[in-house]
Amino acid sequence: MGFFLGVDDRTALSGESERTRGSIDLRKGFVETAGLYPPQPVLEKKEWSAIRDYFIENAPAEAIPQETKTPSVGDAAGFVPLSTKYGPPYAITSLVHIDERSRSVLLFDARLGRLTVLDQELEVLESHLSPGVTLVEAKAFLDDRLHLLSIGDLFAAEIGAKYGEVQLAKTDNGKLSGLEVLLEGLHRPSDMLLADFDGDGFEEVVVSNFGEYTGNLALYPGKRGGGFASEAVVLNSQPGAVKSEAFDFDGDGRLDILVVQGHARENVSLYLNRGGLEFEQRVLLEKHPGFGYVDIELGDFNGDGKMDFLAVNGDNADSDPFNTLKRDHGIRIYLGDGSGNFEESYFYPMYGAFGAAVEDFDGDGDLDIAAIAYHSDFRAERPENFIYLEQSEEGGFRSRRLEAADKGRWLTINSGDLDGDGDAEIILGAAYLPVGIPPEQMDAYAELSRRGPAILVLDNQW
Repeated sequence: MGFFLGVDDRTALSGESERTRGSIDLRKGFVETAGLYPPQPVLEKKEWSAIRDYFIENAPAEAIPQETKTPSVGDAAGFVPLSTKYGPPYAITSLVHIDERSRSVLLFDARLGRLTVLDQELEVLESHLSPGVTLVEAKAFLDDRLHLLSIGDLFAAEIGAKYGEVQLAKTDNGKLSGLEVLLEGLHRPSDMLLADFDGDGFEEVVVSNFGEYTGNLALYPGKRGGGFASEAVVLNSQPGAVKSEAFDFDGDGRLDILVVQGHARENVSLYLNRGGLEFEQRVLLEKHPGFGYVDIELGDFNGDGKMDFLAVNGDNADSDPFNTLKRDHGIRIYLGDGSGNFEESYFYPMYGAFGAAVEDFDGDGDLDIAAIAYHSDFRAERPENFIYLEQSEEGGFRSRRLEAADKGRWLTINSGDLDGDGDAEIILGAAYLPVGIPPEQMDAYAELSRRGPAILVLDNQW
């Protein structure tokens, strides 16, 4: 906080390690590079000292524990791990995607800069290097096209750099060709949403330019004949937009946009479509800066015909090098009333929750949840890296663990019908990076990185 106010006060760091001090130096450099470090302090010294002392005096000595939750009822035995020869060492799997049309799996490894396509049997169909690209999302388009999103600078190594792209590729039985760049110069985008928001028959794309210290939420109008206009309609000029979903939440016949925003101004907002590509932001939820929003998913969880949403929060990367567990982390369901209003109905505490897939996995007519945690409690005897929440007849959820998922550190998750039998499989992608690992757990992390799988594909046999 101090750096944004033009204050560099290291008093509270007395006795901290060299690693900690180095991390703070880096953060100051990032704020300066972003042009957000004021040339002069904006507070008097006594004002800053009062703020600093308040936090230091009132902060608990130990992290406040998460809420008590019902113990898992057993293993998620209905998910059976499938074997594959794909397995680059020390993987950073930034993209996992099941293409139901071709019964194939798209993977991107950010360490290697390599895109790989697996067939239905999880054999390598094609694999090639993609210099300068880091894919994070794929979405099917028409019968034989695929939109791809590249974040560009995955690790925010260059503050303010805009290397992100929206791409379009042709698909033929899973193989990609004819790659075309539709948009470029995007600021570390984490998500793209394609929908026709103005009713002209051409899809727009909403890009969550997460950025780092700067960024935005931008809509690019669709063009006749395909592609998007290069001039964006900026819906929000704040950094941290993570993901968006489209639905007519207020019943006026126009698609609205539900957006989850991470970073400093954590919130979930509904952008109501007022026509002509004009939107009105309504903040539904606003949380503290350490809340760590990472994902939202839509679904009718209580079967009343009205759209609800699930929110996931668990980003703990910004806590490095302190890595404090957050009691607020977890998975929440908000039930909608059909008019754009929502009320929380369920919370599953999960340290470092990082993504979710929502499907009727067990085929009983209601929605279930599969979720991963990237910043789990590494001090625990069995860190909770994956959980399956099976919705019960009473409207609650039974939690189930999966032993096979204990062996990886999962960054990405996707679901879809890979084998064509009518139910959804799950694929998890691992990323072995030291971010968020407590210093005393570095040896255990090194062993996990050496032995951990790059992906885990779970066949649905519920």
